[in-house]
Amino acid sequence: MEAYLKTNTELPCDLTFVIEGEEEVGSEHLAKFLKANRAELQCEAIIVSDTGMPDKDHPALTYALRGIIAFEITLRGPARDLHSGIFGGAVDNPAMALSQLLAKLRDKNGRIAIPHFYDDVKPLSAYERKEFKRLPITDRELQKMVGVKKMFGERGWTPMEQRSARPTFEINGLTSGYQGEGSKTIIPAWASAKITIRLVPDQHPKRVAAAVKRHLAKLCPPTARLTVKFGHGGEPYLVSPTGALAQAALRALKSGFGHEAFLAREGGSIPIVSAFKRHLHADSLLLGMALPDDNPHSPNEKFSLDAYALGMRMSAHLWPELAAASR
Repeated sequence: MEAYLKTNTELPCDLTFVIEGEEEVGSEHLAKFLKANRAELQCEAIIVSDTGMPDKDHPALTYALRGIIAFEITLRGPARDLHSGIFGGAVDNPAMALSQLLAKLRDKNGRIAIPHFYDDVKPLSAYERKEFKRLPITDRELQKMVGVKKMFGERGWTPMEQRSARPTFEINGLTSGYQGEGSKTIIPAWASAKITIRLVPDQHPKRVAAAVKRHLAKLCPPTARLTVKFGHGGEPYLVSPTGALAQAALRALKSGFGHEAFLAREGGSIPIVSAFKRHLHADSLLLGMALPDDNPHSPNEKFSLDAYALGMRMSAHLWPELAAASR
């Protein structure tokens, strides 16, 4: 944009910038803003650069995102922490009960064992599975990058498909009892787990949340009291990779990076994309420049300046490509 302005070059299309700072907490106020300013924000497409690419020689258009449901499970047992010697064996331990409950939510093949969880999952097409095989990262490289002895996932799907195109049930944190140095011989009064579920097209957050809550209630032992507190959520997203605007974006990526672009799915969630679609009736083109080793949400998170420069060059090609495609 700065280059267009400094060279007095006429823009090939109108651009509107929307900037907000609540993405990590569910963008609570953005939907209200979009609804209130719908007329002013009318557009043919939205560009979001919050996704990644395999490497600097392999740019990518992300055409699908997973949705998310965040919640916390709490099991309460005795009215207070109890002496494990005096009451152990007669009072159920909430930490043990929660561990046993959670263990029943996934089978040995990596499939989520919640009735009706997979009912609305849109299957991958043969074309999409072929595109996954084109991605230039091997299972071995992925294993080395994350530092595990062996990959694990739902049987019948590759690691790249598992991490971006299949739904998940992940324990983000477990809390119960004494956490300090040394030991404290107690039966804790409660135990909790923070959970996120990643959804894929066409799963609906409310329907999945209801199925999860029903199943948790059935699994809760009579010795404990269950509470489930839901937090932020977002719908999955899918845009046709063969549409005119998507194809224009692929051409811009190739021109900017000097290499053929890939089609990719993103395992993370960007709830605002669904909000844009719902209120502005426009698709989002996800053109991110993050590299696999950028460590998002981890220590030493980074962003490559080389990727940043290539992204700027790509965007110089993007606006005329999109303008021509929309005409």
